[in-house]
This record gives sequence, C-alpha cells and structure tokens, in this order.
Amino acid sequence: MTASLDWIYRNSSSSYIFDTLPKVQQKLLVCIDENPGIRYRELLRMINSSNGVLSYHIDRLEKMELVNVERRSRMTRLFPRNISNDITGLMGFLRNQTSYEIIKLLHDKGPISQLEIIKYTRKAASTISWHMKKLMQDNIVCIKDKNTIYDEGIDVGIQIQHKKVNLYDLINRNIVNGLIYKTNNYIDSSINNYSEIMDSY
Repeated sequence: MTASLDWIYRNSSSSYIFDTLPKVQQKLLVCIDENPGIRYRELLRMINSSNGVLSYHIDRLEKMELVNVERRSRMTRLFPRNISNDITGLMGFLRNQTSYEIIKLLHDKGPISQLEIIKYTRKAASTISWHMKKLMQDNIVCIKDKNTIYDEGIDVGIQIQHKKVNLYDLINRNIVNGLIYKTNNYIDSSINNYSEIMDSY
C-alpha cells in the first residue's frame, strides 16, 4: 500500500477495508493512486484485463466511494477519492502532453499570446486552438489582457499599429504550481498517440 492510500484507513468506517478488497481492486486502487487522472484505456492496459472485468471492478470501487470517476464524451478518467473536483480537472489535462506543455508555458511565462504558444510547442495552430478552447471551457485558462502588435513603418522610427491579440494566462496559478511538477506526466507513446487521435474527433 502506498503512503497516500492511508486516507482509506483514516476516512473509512472499516479500518481494514483495503485489506479485505479483492486483489484486483487493491491493484486498481494503487494504480489510480499513483497515476491520478489515468484514462480508463491506460488502466485497462496496465492491469492486463478485459474490458468487462475492469468495468465491473471500477463500478464496485465507485459505489464504495473509493475512487472518483470523471466521464466525458469518449473519455473516462479515474482519480483517488480524496482529490477535489477542482484538482481532478487540472490533473486530467496535465496527463495530456500538449495540454501539459501549454499549462507549463503559461505557468512559467504567462500571460502570452496563442502565437507564442504555437511557436513554443511546435504544434499546428488548429491543435493549439482546440486545446486552448478545452482549457478555457474547464476554467483553467482565461484571457488576461490584450496586447497591441506593431509593424515597423517605411520611415525609421515610425510604428504602425497592426492588431490587438489576446494574452492568455492561468486562472488559478497556485493550484497549478502545486501540481505541475508532482503529477505523473508519463504516458506510453502508443497510448498517448491514441488519446490524441481520439480527442481530436
């Protein structure tokens, strides 16, 4: 049992609940505890189980209030029970490589423009726009300010106003600061590629 699973003993009416669970459920709790925000498909691969068996045991753990299950269109993530809803959403994004890069860049250098994010991540503009839209919908990123970009005129020293662009930043930097270097961001390359494809639909 990992150290952070102590909450099961502290908060459960049965101090021995973990030890009385089937071995597969104990394994699931440890995997979820060590990889908060793990996708259902990642977990399926990690425990080398059939979809039906995993679905049954996750349902049992959820009913016992030992895990939090976040269900979205074409995606299910699992979290330890003791993690708040505000944090679960952020941790889910931190487990996606592109979203992680965006959040870390905003954490380190924000507020910045979307063009700067595209240049830094070297991702397609459409990909960054899609992720930014998701991050804003989940209240992780916001438009902080607008910045005026200037082009140099023909005459030296003369600047011609070109356009205003949005500057983006994190809504809650303190929460991000506490998680960004602690979240397990490792995703097997094949799983990561599959997840990116599925998220793009």
